[in-house]
Amino acid sequence: MGWRVGNGESINIWSYSWVPIPGSGRAQCQSIDIRYITVSDLIDKDTFSWKQDTIISLFGKEQLQSILSIPLVSSGPHDQRIWRGDNRGEYTVKSGYKWINATGSSRLHIDRPTSFYAKLWRLKIPSKIRILMWRIVNEFIPTLYNLRAWKLIHNAICPVCQLKEETVSHLFWDCPLTQQVLRRLGVVDTTCNTESNWKKWLEQIVESQDAGMNTFRSIAYWAIWFNRNMIYHEGRRDSVQGIIAFIRAYHAEIISMGQVSSHVNEIEKDIWKPPKDDTIKINFDASFNQHMGRSVSGILARNKDRLIMAACTFPWENVPDPVMAEAGACLQAVTMAEEMGFQDVVVEGDALTVIRKLQSPDADLTTIRTAHGMAQAGREYESPQYWIEEAPIAVVELIDRERRRDANGR
Repeated sequence: MGWRVGNGESINIWSYSWVPIPGSGRAQCQSIDIRYITVSDLIDKDTFSWKQDTIISLFGKEQLQSILSIPLVSSGPHDQRIWRGDNRGEYTVKSGYKWINATGSSRLHIDRPTSFYAKLWRLKIPSKIRILMWRIVNEFIPTLYNLRAWKLIHNAICPVCQLKEETVSHLFWDCPLTQQVLRRLGVVDTTCNTESNWKKWLEQIVESQDAGMNTFRSIAYWAIWFNRNMIYHEGRRDSVQGIIAFIRAYHAEIISMGQVSSHVNEIEKDIWKPPKDDTIKINFDASFNQHMGRSVSGILARNKDRLIMAACTFPWENVPDPVMAEAGACLQAVTMAEEMGFQDVVVEGDALTVIRKLQSPDADLTTIRTAHGMAQAGREYESPQYWIEEAPIAVVELIDRERRRDANGR
């Protein structure tokens, strides 16, 4: 756990984790100066900025840049406890797992290759099929062999072929029906392998094959499991040809739906939607130079008629990463709205981490080309620049292009 600096009054300089550096996050110094207790002692309350001379005297230039990268705001919000393993400051099991691996403090031995799961979760298939694949590789499905082990049944003979006991490896590996289906689909023959362990074999197959082949295999396993359940519970079975026809049709449907979804997303990403009524929409973006630790915020405010109400570019120093660059741009957008006296505003950007932290209802926001243009234009200036009811020429041309496109119905 750590702290997000607000007014600094609740954070002990010497014992709390508040500096955005790897490791403990605690300020490093050779001796403690008792004249400075809380982080608020390092903040100039008149200018709402860091006391650079004091910080250098206490921690040296090495930690100066890290501390100066912490943004301060004039409203002086309360300090907050946060989880340091995630950019949003919120703990999740996923972020905790990543932190354990990054710090090397895990005592768990993980046998399953991470590349197997990475390829599995990236497949463009319904979640129910991905979950079934995960259950198959871990043998978490109720085959008759497993049910007998739980003392729920006595007979564990495979209901599909009636030849061997129905283990997970038999049903999805060497059952004659499974072999016929996979062979006729053109999926790698399940008998051509040198690995005797079923789970390791499946992991190796998934890791070695491309997404298309793994998608076919996953859908095939799902169809085979569905057919098996129909045989066991209803006494009905589908033919091999029927199963194959279903798998191919389902695969084609998934591919076509993915293409439609991709096309729709590409269209939506190019659309800027005007606000309603008297609302002002403020778009923000950031241009980040990692080598110099510098960013430029681009802010553009427009009304329902697409007319420019205000625009600005704002340079930032000591910026550690793109997330902080986008956060600074969002902060400047809100600050400009307050200074301009806008009453009803919508702030929109494309920084997913920042937007999620602000609890936006959208999973992701569209790419705002005009705000990006403002950020690029701001590179030409060393100080903040403001425009009232106008903007740089390049940005105005982008807006005019949007207006003409909408007038022509895209």
